[in-house]
Amino acid sequence: MGGASKKPISTMEKRQQKLAEAQQKKQQKKQVSKSGKEVISKNVVVSQDILNRVLDEIKKNKFITPYQLATATGITISVAKKMLEAIEKKGDIKLAAKNRRVSLYVAA
Repeated sequence: MGGASKKPISTMEKRQQKLAEAQQKKQQKKQVSKSGKEVISKNVVVSQDILNRVLDEIKKNKFITPYQLATATGITISVAKKMLEAIEKKGDIKLAAKNRRVSLYVAA
């Protein structure tokens, strides 16, 4: 008839500590990306230095894909695709094979 009894102070303190720890873990998870690595900013603007590195990378390999170029030079894949298309129009490389996902280029 008297209703539920009040929780002891020690139990309430433990509950508050658990909530505080859970909030800290959530904040730490937000700072780290899903893959567990820090988010890396990549270049979107192409400078002459990056263009030279791209041309060197093409000369080093038998063939090159936009993914290989993006990982080697630190640019985004979309920028790498556009650069490879522009270099192809200049005639420095040829399109060897292409499907809906990947295009494969070889040196001309």
